[in-house]
Parts: sequence; C-alpha cells; structure tokens
Amino acid sequence: MNLGASAIVLRPRSLAEILDLACRLSCGLALGLYLRLAAVVLLPCLVACLALRYAAGWSWPVVWIVAVGLGAITQGAFTVAVGRLLFSEALTTRGVLRLFSRRLGTYLAALALSRALLALAALPFFLGLPFVWPRVLVVHEASLLEGAGPSDAISRAGRFIAGRGTSALAALVAFVVVQAGLTAAAEILGQGLVDELLQLGTPFGSVVADGGSAFALAGFFLSVPYLATARFLYYLDSRTRSDGWDVQVRFMAIAAQASAQGRQAA
Repeated sequence: MNLGASAIVLRPRSLAEILDLACRLSCGLALGLYLRLAAVVLLPCLVACLALRYAAGWSWPVVWIVAVGLGAITQGAFTVAVGRLLFSEALTTRGVLRLFSRRLGTYLAALALSRALLALAALPFFLGLPFVWPRVLVVHEASLLEGAGPSDAISRAGRFIAGRGTSALAALVAFVVVQAGLTAAAEILGQGLVDELLQLGTPFGSVVADGGSAFALAGFFLSVPYLATARFLYYLDSRTRSDGWDVQVRFMAIAAQASAQGRQAA
C-alpha cells in the first residue's frame, strides 16, 4: 500500500468513527464501484438463494446458511475494492474482479480454515468463540491485501489485534448488529410496501411467519459492501495502532516538503 496516497487520514479511530466513516465511504466515494460490483457479484447470489427456496423448495434455515456462506465469500471482492480505492485513483470493476480472482483459491482456503477454527471454538457451548473469533476478524484483509497463505493469514490476523481482543470483539458484535439491522430494515420496508400499501399479502415470504423472505435476503446481501468497508477500516485502524502508519505518513509528508524546499532553493 502507498500510505502517502491514502484517500482518508490515517489515524486511530473509535469504533463509532469507523462505522460512520464506512457509511460515508459506501454512500459516497465507493458508491459507483460498489453498485457495479453488486450487480455482478451479489445479484447472482441473491437469485441463486431465491431459486433454492422457491424453485428447489429448500427450507429457509438451509437457504440462510448458503446465504451467509456466499456473503462471507463475496465480501472479498469489496475488500479488494475498498483496499485499492482508498490507495489508488483509478479502479475498474473488471480490475477488482481480476485481482480478486487471482487470490480466490487462497482466500477460500483461509476462510475455510478460519471457519473450521470457529467451529472447534464453538465446542462445547460456544465458550471459545469470544476468544477465537476476534483473532480471525481481519483474515480477509490478510489474505487478499497482504498476499498471505491460509495459515499465515490467520496468524497475521491474530497478530494485528494482539492486545486488543476486547476491541475486536466489540467490533464483531457491532458488525453483526449492523448487518442484522440492515436485513431487518429491508424486511420491514419490503413487507410494508407489498403487504400494507399494495395489499398483496406476503407472496415473497415473511421472516416472522416463515423464517425468511426475499426482502430479508436482499437486505442481507446489500449489507455486504458496508460490512467489508467497516472491517477494512478496522484493519487500517489496527495497523495504524500497531505499526504507526499515521507517524509514517507524517514523516513522508515532512520528507516530501523538505525535498520540495530543497529543489526551490536550488
């Protein structure tokens, strides 16, 4: 990463600031790219999940498991996008997908390994999850942006949050709550439009009555870009705190200014 080319100020941020900045980036600087990526990456996932439910007759719990898995994978495309966008001026949808495809195999292996660790941590009674889950929070960034192998990505992700387990756990809880909130908001808006306004009932299912709906699925997938952005900003914050990226940028700016003054004096 070219730290000096960052589109945002590199400095330690609170969780509230990270969530707010993720919203502003998703709805501003990255909106156009995210919309194009969503059409290519997320829309097929939504259609596939709806086909599993309404064409194949799969139960909603199984469809949600598939959706969560697809959401975890597709986050990678938006991680690459925001990682490049904040440190690069020119970026295309095709370029993002090309970069993502190059790391897809290693990324999937890192995700599978991290989820296996979470499954083991969940035994017994989910007691290990609060300790293990934060350690794999930024495994996406370690794999996709730093080019680490599966096991090394998990090790690096753990080192980034070393000594900040409570902060990482709070970030995890916040991300889950935000994603659930966006999913619920889509459900409420969709049902309000179709059932209350148009008086068509619930032809696309209902979360309350059925355990899922097309509206809730759409909201879940629409939350993926925001979640990837927020997690990337948390990764930046972790690297800034652990590696002093903000100090490095200040020194780079001082060096650039001194060099410019030297050329003017000459």
